[in-house]
Amino acid sequence: MFDFNTNKILITGTKSGLGKYLSSFIKGTTNIETQNELNLHKSSSFKIIIHCAGSNSHRFKDFLKLIKNNIILTYKLLRFRSDLFVFFSTVDIFSDKFNFFSLTKYISERIIIFFHSNFLIYRCSAMLGIDMRNNHVNKILSFKTEKLNLSFESEFRYITHQSIFEQILEDINSNKKGIFTLTSKNPKNLKFFCDHYANNKIGFGEYVYKTKISDKYPIIFLDDSEKNFKSYVNLIK
Repeated sequence: MFDFNTNKILITGTKSGLGKYLSSFIKGTTNIETQNELNLHKSSSFKIIIHCAGSNSHRFKDFLKLIKNNIILTYKLLRFRSDLFVFFSTVDIFSDKFNFFSLTKYISERIIIFFHSNFLIYRCSAMLGIDMRNNHVNKILSFKTEKLNLSFESEFRYITHQSIFEQILEDINSNKKGIFTLTSKNPKNLKFFCDHYANNKIGFGEYVYKTKISDKYPIIFLDDSEKNFKSYVNLIK
């Protein structure tokens, strides 16, 4: 079994989100919050690189930022010597609606496959955790009136940082390799979550988001979408 409490693990994106969560549970890691910090470790080698950092904007004006923070950063990390490269991608790659975010994630995947022989690529649906950036879930649970850009018909398959962490441990210890979809069962629409969990009056927009998954690669279901949502609600109380 691999010893995760070692200084031979590098984690990116530790300022917030999944990266921050993982760095708080895996002790002694090298944590990267900004690209400038990479120069401090350019001669280093690692057992595992866990790449959580990246931009998730869907706006055209942020295209260059997406290239820098998703594609170029991934390439820079691949220049470090590592036995295993773990990368967090998105299920939005499967979406019928084109966006630059999923495009840059897909290109990053291809770069990893080309340059590294031992990798775990996780295509994740919507993640929930105490360290996540502000999003529509925070607005639903806010105690003031909020307006979402999303339609009430939008459907999500929520997964938690904790369940992702547990899956990483399992996969690394069993020497898994390849591309996997991490998602949850029983997706529900935003109207359901607002009706059952909202602390305020929610206004909706027109954009309809549907979590689309494909069976081209193995699908790992991390519990039930509502159960994961409820777990997050209890976590932040």
